[in-house]
Amino acid sequence: MFCWFGLLGCVEPFELGQEVLQTGDINAILVVEASLTNEQKQHEVLLGRGRSFANDTVQPAERNANVRILDGNGNNLVFVEAEPGRYIATEPFAVLPNTTYQLQIQTQDGTFYQSETVTPPTSGGIADLYAQRVENAQGVEGIAIYVDAEILPNQPPFLRYTYEETYKIIAPLWQPFDIVITNTDPFLPTFDLAPREQEERVCYNTVASDRIIKPTNLTISGALLKRNLIRFIPRDDFIISHRYSILVTQLGQTPDAHAFYRALNEQAGNESIFTEVQPGFISGNITNPEDPDEKVLGYFEVAHSSTERLFFNYQDFFPNEPLPPYILNCNFFGAPETINEGGGSPLRDAVESGLFVYAGNNNGQVAPPAGPYLTGRRACGDCTVLGSNMVPDFWTE
Repeated sequence: MFCWFGLLGCVEPFELGQEVLQTGDINAILVVEASLTNEQKQHEVLLGRGRSFANDTVQPAERNANVRILDGNGNNLVFVEAEPGRYIATEPFAVLPNTTYQLQIQTQDGTFYQSETVTPPTSGGIADLYAQRVENAQGVEGIAIYVDAEILPNQPPFLRYTYEETYKIIAPLWQPFDIVITNTDPFLPTFDLAPREQEERVCYNTVASDRIIKPTNLTISGALLKRNLIRFIPRDDFIISHRYSILVTQLGQTPDAHAFYRALNEQAGNESIFTEVQPGFISGNITNPEDPDEKVLGYFEVAHSSTERLFFNYQDFFPNEPLPPYILNCNFFGAPETINEGGGSPLRDAVESGLFVYAGNNNGQVAPPAGPYLTGRRACGDCTVLGSNMVPDFWTE
């Protein structure tokens, strides 16, 4: 039964089993996150073991498993472990319409798991990706990022979103030189300035979303589902200080996948399967055929993918206004070259610690006995602490 108009509140194709687990039981549960799409790429499967709410240790990865996907055309798509718990396809592939797919896993202890067979849905793509200056319900001003989604005739818009954001970092105290120790005498060290050997002023950091994003407060206009809120960034967040980009992926889901992620969203507080295993258990479409009562957390999803990328600068929305504050306070420090003839050099200690960088000559900004050089926290003068100095392939100015 589908009653997809309004808030999609009448979806009943998929029965979700929910049970409360004892703290001791959850650590043995296999956790699976797998999503195939029509995008030509090396897809991945994540495997781990559950942990309890009370256990604050890192969730263990499931190592040395055999992972494969069988499709309705007789293909055996093999996955190999690229890093602990992360298995990637040996060859790129894209899911095909009207073709079934099944995930099969054999763990290192020999236990076999398999998913139900899944057929990819038909779904519309992204019609528009855009950003607007807004004030949210809490009265915070910032940038809201929205998607308008296409709706196919007689197709309920079962949608889920993920994103990957990349932002430019400019170190505010960067200088083209750094301090080097030219004489390591513990009593009378000497110092000089040398050119930096790598780019440390401009960097880029990329962060993937780690929560379940589904449309809320739906607005349908013709063949569009409008203003799906993907991300809200407060105006004082330093990630939008310079240039910002977001790659949004829209996943058209099957009714079963929609029901699973909706239930997980309601229970887990909008977090992904791998963020935290909650006390309430939601069964998916993966089982142990030899022990159907064994609990497995996760879902094998086959979805229709559509992606769009957006760029903007802070000044596009807040022209002639001060930039957001840097991620930490970037004050100048002075470090005496020596304290006295008995030894001790705060400047040498600062250089050797790697926690501080040269931030300019001391022209009275810091009072004696600060010495001739100004220093600053490394992250204030070396952007590689916060990101990569390699320009992303997709980046444009």
